[in-house]
Amino acid sequence: GNLGGDTGGERPKGRMELKMQHGGVLVARGYRRRSRSPLTSSVVTKALLLVNVGIFIMQGISEGALTAAGAMVSSNIMAGQYYRLVTPMFLHGSFNHLLVNCFSLNAVGPQVEALYGLDRMSFVYFVSGVSGNVLSCMMSTHMSVGASGAIFGLVGALGVFLARHQDMLGGGSRHALSGIG
Repeated sequence: GNLGGDTGGERPKGRMELKMQHGGVLVARGYRRRSRSPLTSSVVTKALLLVNVGIFIMQGISEGALTAAGAMVSSNIMAGQYYRLVTPMFLHGSFNHLLVNCFSLNAVGPQVEALYGLDRMSFVYFVSGVSGNVLSCMMSTHMSVGASGAIFGLVGALGVFLARHQDMLGGGSRHALSGIG
């Protein structure tokens, strides 16, 4: 079977074999592909990267107005502006903040997307991001922006997969898990 959800158009060809390659890249063998490799056709990851960069450009053009309108501000959320639990995931405080989040998303997103499929990866990203903002709202009165909660959710999903499939992945799984935690 299917270990992680939608396989991006792949059909089983016997038993699936998972191998951890050098550099922590997970490779599934035993599937025939109808299209390009999931790691090169990371639709959700690429879309999120483009959206984040595009919105960051709009933040600059708006001279901070977009950031002020969408940042996580606890008092505004408590006053009923619940959209602020979603919008901070697409806003960034600086170019370096954007760069680190895009690098992190690009490092883990394609693997999670390949393992879990488009829908599940999108769900994990969105729910983790909103959950991070809910926790931030409860714990801090400071304004916050960024996709870190969503990205940590993807890292967690990858960690769950690696932990659940150690028997098939062998030592590479343990090595990758130690890098996460």
